Amino acid sequence: MAVEGETLAAMFLDRVSRTPDLPAMRHKHDGEWEIITWGQAGVTAREVAAGIAALGIERGATVNILSANRPEWHLADWGTMLAGALPVPIYTTNSPEQVAYVASHSGAKVAMVEDADQLRKIVKVLDQLPDLTKIVLMSGRPDEVDERIITWEELLETGHAYAGEHPGELDARARSLKPDDLATIVYTSGTTGPPKGSMLTHANATWTLRSVDQVVHLTEARERTVSYLPLAHIFERLVSDWASIYYGTDVWFAESIEKLAENLREIRPTFMIGVPRVYEKFHQRIGEAIAEHPQRRLIERAVAAGREVQERQQAGEMVPLLLGVRHAILDRLVLRKLRHQAGLDQAHLVVSGAAPINPEIIWFIRSLGVNLIEGYGQTEVCAPTTMTPPERPRIGTVGPPIPGLDVRIADDGEIQVRGGNVFAGYLKDEQATREAFTEDGYLRTGDVGRFDEAGYLMITDRKKDLIITAGGKNIAPQVIEEQLKFSPLISQAVVLGDQRPYVAALLAPDPEGVAKWAAEHGIGSADLATLSRDERLLADISAVVDAVNARLANVEQVKRWKLLDHELTQEANEITPTIKVRRMVIKQRYEADIEQLYAS
Repeated sequence: MAVEGETLAAMFLDRVSRTPDLPAMRHKHDGEWEIITWGQAGVTAREVAAGIAALGIERGATVNILSANRPEWHLADWGTMLAGALPVPIYTTNSPEQVAYVASHSGAKVAMVEDADQLRKIVKVLDQLPDLTKIVLMSGRPDEVDERIITWEELLETGHAYAGEHPGELDARARSLKPDDLATIVYTSGTTGPPKGSMLTHANATWTLRSVDQVVHLTEARERTVSYLPLAHIFERLVSDWASIYYGTDVWFAESIEKLAENLREIRPTFMIGVPRVYEKFHQRIGEAIAEHPQRRLIERAVAAGREVQERQQAGEMVPLLLGVRHAILDRLVLRKLRHQAGLDQAHLVVSGAAPINPEIIWFIRSLGVNLIEGYGQTEVCAPTTMTPPERPRIGTVGPPIPGLDVRIADDGEIQVRGGNVFAGYLKDEQATREAFTEDGYLRTGDVGRFDEAGYLMITDRKKDLIITAGGKNIAPQVIEEQLKFSPLISQAVVLGDQRPYVAALLAPDPEGVAKWAAEHGIGSADLATLSRDERLLADISAVVDAVNARLANVEQVKRWKLLDHELTQEANEITPTIKVRRMVIKQRYEADIEQLYAS
């Protein structure tokens, strides 16, 4: 049974009381995984809460968290909630100016930052943050003496002393929280403009947890997951933060995205989440390993058998006896070993979300025996709008609406949502809030889709991203982009053509894929910029585009394209932390390249 409570703070206290000796979190220290139990987390979170109170932070005030995934992130979040304040995360990839925007707009009184690098961002823009009174440094000591900067240890010591001097205050603060009170403010990644602060209530969060529980059926106090996506994004926040309270999940913090593959083999999660790029890389690595394996033909037969079983099951057909026996033997001989090598042999559920994924990648991973499903949603609904039931997948869809959520398709194809997880509006932006809802109270998602005959949602594109060519034809760019990105040579694709005579594309090379291509062609240590001009590589990219075009209607085909000499990056503000392309930035930054694609 999941924990009780109508607020996240109440759920957290119930979890600590119910399973104090079970692991809550694990992180690497000196090469070893260290455990923090729920009881220990409860003590530290209360010290954080008391420390916040000691700093004079009142109920409802905002606290920024600027840190990568680590135990202190969760403890800061839980402690802030226990104090009745509002945790407001910031992406660690944000520039100082972007950090200043979120901190200023949210009116943060306190900022909790990971290390000296993140601290420098705050210090650089302190003159723009008159409301910020304290900065808590989670790791290390500050380079400079400033009365506004204190260490994590100092916050806990202050909190311990304050709690002793003010008995009962923390309990009173936590008990005073109501379901309709704000629990957090989560800023969107800003693909189409400045980020907006989505105000999410405790009721939004607890409603979401109970609704999703009816779909995924995770087991209380027995699940193990890995935390590696940015906790500033609602997807990771829901799963490794809020759902860990709900289920008592053992959350392991990956050392880094670069070490994720290694960490997965150590952690062997029972469930995990990811964005499409993670699974694209997984598909690419496994595919390359199979191609080079001495038993390649046997492995390919095993994957083919897995695919056939998946296709039969999705079609609602019985799996023929001979196929079932053949698949079982090949699974034992081959596929089980692949899952073990990937660290996913104990994973009963793997979820993709935050952006569209190529269905072929889902087919492939499920053919290996990994139960990969897809979900869909937005920050404004605490992450999920729909979710594929693990036992009833329909690849090519994102599943039916989660229980209790009302989802409809408007006349123009827009997906609209109403239910208990829909947010309270955008912070300090009444106009944007009004525009986000229909007159009868449905949230406008901005996405376009339709339901199939089984009631599963199919996303066709972002409403704002739809291309209308000069000839009046509607084009869904994401569908084309996903097919182009399926090539290991292409990291990102940006399809163009709005008010233009034909479809064109900017293509960004994949550093790993191109490096492998170079090795296969006997090319030495040439850099990505040099390789991107190689006529042989351009010819292979052209073949990829031609193959994609062969599957598209004539009006959708990419007539001209350009290969950039670099990958799009978060640091350059070209993609979001969840690897979504910032189209407006791309169109402005590469205006000359785009115009060249349409030059006669």
